[in-house]
Amino acid sequence: MATLEQILEEARKLPAEEQRRLRAALNAPHSNGDTLPTYRTNEQERAWINAHRDEYLGQWVALDGDHLIANGADARTVYEAARAQGVEIPYIDRVEPQVDAFMGGWQ
Repeated sequence: MATLEQILEEARKLPAEEQRRLRAALNAPHSNGDTLPTYRTNEQERAWINAHRDEYLGQWVALDGDHLIANGADARTVYEAARAQGVEIPYIDRVEPQVDAFMGGWQ
């Protein structure tokens, strides 16, 4: 197996165009076929809650993306139900009424 120094030396011998292609390949985001970011944004979960707020108002919900896994009055029970269904890290939230932002000011 080549050492890093040997690889770098070979890369320096490449024509300028090949060096640019190598640089672009090394700087490109790593992809294993997944298009998901490396961190969870919970965008789908928040959108689901906004779309179904009135149906589950006051309840705890466990979501995996935009799929409801479990719901109920007790957060621990909902969490355990989600884990029992194989969801490793469920998104758990209590569905609260939508609060509109206060828009006040002087007239």
